[in-house]
Amino acid sequence: MARYYYKKKKKKFVPKDLASLKELKIKTALMESIPEDITQLYPEARNIKRHFILHIGETNTGKTHDALEDFYNADSGMYLAPLRLLALEIQEMSLARGINCSLTTGEEKDIRDGAKHLSCTVEKMDMSRHFDVCVIDEAQMVADSDRGWAWTEAILGVNADVVHVCMSPNAIHIVKMLIKMCGDTYTDIRHKRNSRLIVEDHDFIFPDDIRDGDALVAFSRRKVLMLATLLKKEGYKVSVIYGSLPYSVRKAEVARFLNGESRIVVCTDAIGMGVNLPIRRIIFTESKKFDGKSKRFLNMSEVKQIAGRAGRKGMYDQGYVNSIEDRDQIGELLHGRYEQITSCVIQPPRKVLDMPYSLSEIFKIWLKTIEKKCFSVADLKNRIKLAEYIEKKHGEKINKDLEYSLINIPFDENSEKLKYLWQDLVDMTADGEPVSRMWYYVDTESEDIEAMKLDDLEQLYKKLDLLNSYCNALNISEYDERIRMLKEKISELIVRELTNGEFFNKCKRCGKRLEWNHRFGMCEKCYEINKLERMRYKTDKWR
Repeated sequence: MARYYYKKKKKKFVPKDLASLKELKIKTALMESIPEDITQLYPEARNIKRHFILHIGETNTGKTHDALEDFYNADSGMYLAPLRLLALEIQEMSLARGINCSLTTGEEKDIRDGAKHLSCTVEKMDMSRHFDVCVIDEAQMVADSDRGWAWTEAILGVNADVVHVCMSPNAIHIVKMLIKMCGDTYTDIRHKRNSRLIVEDHDFIFPDDIRDGDALVAFSRRKVLMLATLLKKEGYKVSVIYGSLPYSVRKAEVARFLNGESRIVVCTDAIGMGVNLPIRRIIFTESKKFDGKSKRFLNMSEVKQIAGRAGRKGMYDQGYVNSIEDRDQIGELLHGRYEQITSCVIQPPRKVLDMPYSLSEIFKIWLKTIEKKCFSVADLKNRIKLAEYIEKKHGEKINKDLEYSLINIPFDENSEKLKYLWQDLVDMTADGEPVSRMWYYVDTESEDIEAMKLDDLEQLYKKLDLLNSYCNALNISEYDERIRMLKEKISELIVRELTNGEFFNKCKRCGKRLEWNHRFGMCEKCYEINKLERMRYKTDKWR
């Protein structure tokens, strides 16, 4: 925080050091770049009169289905998806109906000649084009600290005459507030479940109580794979679904369940958004999840979103919910009343690139700016770190526009391998090396691709996603087909591993096989040994 002292002669406060003065200048310039009426940042949307149709309802009430019908029937339309898998799915469904539809996500770009329809992830919304109809899906995400800014921009800035907004009931207040700020009109449509959702009144015993049509939900890929292995050994036919699966693999696993080849689904909470399956019962195999910072109990929104997948509309009169642990608390959250979302997230507008300061400096000060009305600031910590890497190592070799594109390339920043690959690609760009050199990072690993296990295949797929996003950021299309073919081959091998592979939890110290729900990474014996060794180390340290 800036420190000030009072200078009597000039009768004003003066920053005590140059760093504080610079911070004050950036903050002042930022506040001047943001109009008091934030909606004016989106002039294309302000130049038309928009009408919003708000589809309000719990999971599995048909709200997105109804909104999409208008999208399909419109002369031009845009669908804004919460997940790349959903964007791909809607493009596929559009093409099956004979509608020429383009696609853009952080990883893929499929722009089709003459296409008047576009399916994209919400971050890739095209504000420059006018559409007759737009569908914004899962708008309760507007409050998400990492991605919420994209939903805020979509509601404030989408250039469409009719805008369908699909959301859970807790987003009504904030979405209506944004629409009123824009001076647009809206209509409410309330969607209700046709099938009752019942929390079973008996404890669930795994695996004895498994039935056809069950979906078992865990909150890590590792647990999903272990559960699937155990069920296969018990003779069950299982489909596996988790967030990092390639689209074609997920599609194949869904198809196996739909055609009866598998009878059980084992999945992460990725099932909560957009996976429509004939599930009779949802079973929570655990009641806590790691959210990137700590392990916490599931919140109400998560429980409702996941449990709502039970009892698919038009197939079951009733859906059932059970849990291996904390069943009563899961039931209370499922039937509890939502707390209304009261603020939405914004990020710095692109016009801040014109300011004579580095991106990392602008983003840091942005985090300290005073929040306006119902807005809260986006979490920019990861992008600040990426910007600092570029600025410290390459200075003016990379201009601010390119830097902005590079720091917005999507990848798992918790993966050291992917982070180093991103850095190598940035270095390659700054040094003017040919783009073809990027194949060095995957070709050496793909020579013996047939022998790779699941972890390595998924890691290689993520690297290809990053290379694809890098090419998109630099508007390079000559490697699209090569990347697509290699990803397709990896997807086939992943399906093979999911079908035939066995996955168990092992003690990281002695290698002993652990139960699927064992709380620690070590067996009890090794845990106690490790505990004693730590105590001895502390004792020796203080002698």
